[in-house]
Amino acid sequence: MDIFSMTNQKGGVGKTANTINLGAALAEHGRRTLLVDWDPQGHLSEALGIPESPDERTMKGWVLGAWKGDPHQLVVPYRERLHVLPTNMDMFMLDKGLYQANAREMRLARLLEEFEDDYDACVIDAPPSLGIGAECALMAARRRPGRRGGLIVPVEAEDSSIRALRLLLRQVAILSEEMKADIDILGLIPSRYDVRDGEIVSSMLEAFRGMGTPPVIAEIKKRTDIRKAWRAKVPVLEYDPKCEASEWYRGLAKVVLAA
Repeated sequence: MDIFSMTNQKGGVGKTANTINLGAALAEHGRRTLLVDWDPQGHLSEALGIPESPDERTMKGWVLGAWKGDPHQLVVPYRERLHVLPTNMDMFMLDKGLYQANAREMRLARLLEEFEDDYDACVIDAPPSLGIGAECALMAARRRPGRRGGLIVPVEAEDSSIRALRLLLRQVAILSEEMKADIDILGLIPSRYDVRDGEIVSSMLEAFRGMGTPPVIAEIKKRTDIRKAWRAKVPVLEYDPKCEASEWYRGLAKVVLAA
């Protein structure tokens, strides 16, 4: 199973919408895809109309060893070839529990090992933080022999995004060194922008495009179809398969599959 993490410690950058629609595009390509709602805010589960896991069996419970059942019981089939590991309100206490755990950075990776034979691809909706929960998502997407993986970073076209990106790159470098792991950044996705917003947007887009590393691998502009699909609790590829936004996500999937 290839594992990708949609990651940015800055909130409101389009992580969840990009996770859902990349997952839908991978499924459309015939990949059995698992979406992981690793964000305690639970936007992914809510956006797809999927109920939280029951309190007696949750991702947090399995990851911290409080529940020792079969994690396959957590999976919710959403569409053919597109399944979801939903969140639960107890995820707000995940970081606190992880700080007291051994090998804490690898806890999500160990959970996902349980699904290696069931799916071709996994996309993690990582929490908007620099905490241990986010580090779990980074390590789960580390380079593994014979597997694709890495980080996909949605960014906003505004000045604060550069600082947030630098912080993320620094965190990745430190974690890679400490854990003796290779964590690849596949690229950036400028998201939720409108070129009509003026010079700040256009200059930030040029800055991202000119970075070279990590490269820009897709650009997702503001589109009514994306918002309507969110309200309808479906991926935009299902809401309007022929719209421009659907083609953007198909293009992103091709980049990811070629990584």
